[in-house]
Amino acid sequence: MTFVEWWTDANNSTLEFSQYIYGPRHIALLIVAFGLTALFFLLFRKKSEKSKKVLLTILASILLFYEISTRIVNLIILNDYTLTNIFKIIMPLHICSVAVWVLIIGFFTKNKVILNCGVVMALVATVVYLLCPGTGINKVNITFTATYSIISHTTGFILSVLLIGFGYIKLEFHKIWQAYLAFGLMLLWGALVDFVILPGSDYMYLRNNPLPIDLVIPHQIIYGLLLAIYIFMFYFIYYLKSKKQLNKSIIKSSEN
Repeated sequence: MTFVEWWTDANNSTLEFSQYIYGPRHIALLIVAFGLTALFFLLFRKKSEKSKKVLLTILASILLFYEISTRIVNLIILNDYTLTNIFKIIMPLHICSVAVWVLIIGFFTKNKVILNCGVVMALVATVVYLLCPGTGINKVNITFTATYSIISHTTGFILSVLLIGFGYIKLEFHKIWQAYLAFGLMLLWGALVDFVILPGSDYMYLRNNPLPIDLVIPHQIIYGLLLAIYIFMFYFIYYLKSKKQLNKSIIKSSEN
C-alpha cells in the first residue's frame, strides 16, 4: 500500500462483519481502550489537578485534531464538490460524531452543562462502538480514515470515563432534563438530516431498525425508550453515589 492509498483509503476492501467482530483486531481494540483507561486513572488519580488537566487536554486535543484533519482530508480527495457532498463531510451527522463534538465543546469552553451532556452522550456512543464496531477495523488495511474511527471512539471513551473518575462532572438528578434535552436535540437534528436535508439517509438510525431483532412496534419508539432509560440510570447511579457520600460526611461530622 502506497502513502497515497493509505491517506485516501483507495483500493481498500471492506471485511464482512463476521470476519472481524471479536476477532484479534477487535479484542486488541478492547484491551487498548479499557487498559489505557484503567492505566491513566491509576497513574493520575493522586496527581495534582494541573497534571490531570494536562492529560485531559491532550485527550480532548486528539479528538479535535482527528475531527478537523479527517474533514480536511476528505475535502481534498473529494471528486464532486457539490453542496450536498461538502455538507456530508463538514457536518457531524452520525451519533458518535455529534457526541464527540458536544464533548469537545463542553471541555474547551468549560461549560458544565454541555460537558455533562457530552460525557453522557459520548459514553453511550463509544461503548456501543467498542462492543460492536461498524467502522475502522472493518477494513482490510487500517488507513487514515480507519484510524479516525478507531482513535476517535477510543479516545472519546477514555476521556469520558476519566472526566467522571476525576470528578470533573456533576450529574444532579433534578437537572436530568438537560440530558434529555440534549439527546432530544440530537435526534431532532438526525430527523432533519435523514428526512429533510438528505432524504433517504439514515445517519441517526431513525429510518431503519438498527437492532438485530424483529420488533412489533416501530423501532424508533424502542430506540427512544432505550436512550431515556440509559439517561435515567446514569443519573440515578450518580444520585445514589452522591447520597452515599453525603451520608458518610454527616456521620463523620456527628462523630466529631
